[in-house]
Amino acid sequence: MNKYFYPAIFSKEGKKYNVKFIDFEDIFTFGDGLDDAYYMAQDALYNMLPEYKDNLPQPTINYMNIKVKNNEFITMVELDVAEHERKISSKTVNTTVTMPEWLKNLADIKGLNFSKVLQDGLKKELNLL
Repeated sequence: MNKYFYPAIFSKEGKKYNVKFIDFEDIFTFGDGLDDAYYMAQDALYNMLPEYKDNLPQPTINYMNIKVKNNEFITMVELDVAEHERKISSKTVNTTVTMPEWLKNLADIKGLNFSKVLQDGLKKELNLL
């Protein structure tokens, strides 16, 4: 499984929100406002991936039974391992492409970078742009 949703306890302190995770004893963060706190919570999960990658805990399912204080609430924070790896990976691979000779010759004359054109085309086709 590459996508997880971990429950986190958000506690309001003035205009800031502190965040602690139920399933990780050592991951804490905060943010200026709710949106920033959620972003920082996701960032904290992604930053811990190298440490936990081979042994991620299963997210707590029965988080609704956890008692929180009046200034606290629980929300799920998404951790998409595959998406994160895609964003940070710089590994490249070679691939063979077949095309008509005349098309290759025209592209060579124009000085086109085949790798860039193919990558751009694939990203567009896969709605990644």
